[in-house]
Parts: sequence; C-alpha cells; structure tokens
Amino acid sequence: MRRADPHRALIRVLTARYPGLLVLASRSEPWASVTFTGARHELTCQGAPDPTGIDEAELALPGHIVADVQVTRSGGRISIEALTIEAV
Repeated sequence: MRRADPHRALIRVLTARYPGLLVLASRSEPWASVTFTGARHELTCQGAPDPTGIDEAELALPGHIVADVQVTRSGGRISIEALTIEAV
C-alpha cells in the first residue's frame, strides 16, 4: 500500500487552516531514528496575517503524525520547519 505524501499533505493542511498563507518554496528530506521513520519539512511562506498557533495546532495528515513544528517570522516571510512521523 502506498502512503500519502506527508509533504504535500502538510502544505494542504496549512494553507487550508491559514487562509492567505502562500508557500513560496518548500523541501523535505527523509528522517529516521532507531524506532521511527518520517521526514523533515522546510517551508518558506508569506501572506498569513497571523501565524500564531501553527506550532501548537493539531495538524491531521493521513498516515502520519506531526511531531514537531517550529515557526519563525522575519519581515514578511514565515519559515515553518516540521517533523512528520509515519503512523503504524
């Protein structure tokens, strides 16, 4: 069974939850620990009037858990870094 792409799902969830959020650039790379498999995601965005709470929001991704989110804002740009883990 093919799992849903967590990177695309993360972008869809964020842009739906925060109208006006425009993703300018993004990338993801595989990540693994001894017990978990997942991916690290980096997004460069602009346009969201208030990104407050993104790092504490419950983000539902099919087949994955959003384990960590960090948000930084510099001028009109918003950087979002997230770690997703495959749900078993």
